[in-house]
Amino acid sequence: MQMGKVSEITYKRSVKKKLSSDLEGTALGVDAAELLLEDTTVVVSSNCILKWFSGCEEYYLQKTVNMLYEKGGHPEYLQLEINIPLEYEEKKLGKIIKNFDDASKAKNINIAYCRVYKGVVDDVVAHITVLGNRNNDIKLMDRRLVKPGMQVVMAGTIAVGGTAVISSLKKDELLKKFNPGFVQRCVELKKYTDIEKVMKIIPKNDTITLHAVSDGGVFSALWELASSADIGIEAYIKKIPVMQETIEVAELFGYNPYMLDGTGALLIICNEGENIVQELNANGITAEIIGQLTDGKDRVVINKEERRYLEPSRGDEIYKYL
Repeated sequence: MQMGKVSEITYKRSVKKKLSSDLEGTALGVDAAELLLEDTTVVVSSNCILKWFSGCEEYYLQKTVNMLYEKGGHPEYLQLEINIPLEYEEKKLGKIIKNFDDASKAKNINIAYCRVYKGVVDDVVAHITVLGNRNNDIKLMDRRLVKPGMQVVMAGTIAVGGTAVISSLKKDELLKKFNPGFVQRCVELKKYTDIEKVMKIIPKNDTITLHAVSDGGVFSALWELASSADIGIEAYIKKIPVMQETIEVAELFGYNPYMLDGTGALLIICNEGENIVQELNANGITAEIIGQLTDGKDRVVINKEERRYLEPSRGDEIYKYL
């Protein structure tokens, strides 16, 4: 079994089918949930660190914040639950907590809850939950209400998060082929993982629903978006934005960048994609209309005459390098 989320069939059969709740947040591929309280709406998103690397606390906090944006949430609080091995060094634990604290302070997020447990685990496992109030200026629709013919816009470029992580871990190998300036640009792609600027622009337009690209890359994100809405989707691979740095690193290590952690990109479902693309581009953000929703259940990526049928994610390429 691949590391990461359980498969779609497992989730549907052994998780969703056993839940009595029909709230949107329990649907496969929906990464944030709304909690309707008396006088406010709270948005919550969560993530889990399964493999550790330098900077992963900051990286996974950003991933979780991006997911919160799917429901128009404004991140305010962080909840941490950390499981450590029985003989784990206290000094290492302190470093993890300090890294989370630094990352959260940089985003003006308060750590509201933190618990650490010891148990029979091979390595540290951290459960991250981010909470915030709903931004009522952003008009979003329940994903299950989208319709065929709506456009799919992508803001950002594929695999910048995953490329930055791999480039940092494999810097010495990259330097054997590329010049130091190019390698440093690859490492610094992490600065493009925050989609807050996108969120400040799109409320002015006719956005219907959002999906942050994350585990499994853009192919997984397209599948999850369509699956959660129970609808078909067509995307044109030549329209999907990608940086040259991403292509070069993927070719060197032999993985598919369309299936690599895509933290930093956002899929936007809308009726007037041209307006959103124009406004995002005017504000220095790469964006393209990459496809549309369709009748039926086929999820397809088109490359000239070739049609590739997408499948549920079977893991992320990034775990091969952590």
